[in-house]
Amino acid sequence: MTSVEMAVTDARNELGPVTNRVSYGGETVYLTKHGRRAAALVPVAAAELLEDIEDLLDGEAVEAIRRRLADGTEGTVPFVRRTERRDS
Repeated sequence: MTSVEMAVTDARNELGPVTNRVSYGGETVYLTKHGRRAAALVPVAAAELLEDIEDLLDGEAVEAIRRRLADGTEGTVPFVRRTERRDS
């Protein structure tokens, strides 16, 4: 799979062709703001695979905590923030 970088303003002007490159060509397009990667456009299969992996990891973490709660080695359930906190 190939990847390219493109400024957000350029992608905005070429949204149709860019989405075609991603969906039909399998490219990953990193959108940049001020020269820094800000977001990525990826094929649907890649995004769905990432979601499946996250679900699997979440499920394994929950089961591990349940086992520790059941056997008394865990008294609390830790909170883990998976998303970036943004100040308004």
